[in-house]
Amino acid sequence: MAFKFTSAECATAANELTTSASNIGTLIETFGDLIGSVQSNYQSDASAQIVEAFNKVKAAGPAFQDSINQCSKYLTDTVAPAYEKLESSAKSKVEGIN
Repeated sequence: MAFKFTSAECATAANELTTSASNIGTLIETFGDLIGSVQSNYQSDASAQIVEAFNKVKAAGPAFQDSINQCSKYLTDTVAPAYEKLESSAKSKVEGIN
């Protein structure tokens, strides 16, 4: 089975990763608001445990977003140019055969 992945598709994947990282930040903020409501409306051990668990996830959020953005940057700065070079080389060799 052939695997096809062009430089343009690489750029698309990088953009989708960047969008996903942003969406994760938005979701964490939204959940933070909901967790804040749980904490203020339900003063209990269970709500305290929920807040504590969420705070752990929230603390890991920026590092996770950064990792996603680094993957996007790698695709844009390293992988896409390599694919462009490969595509150009392959095209010129095919044109040389014709």
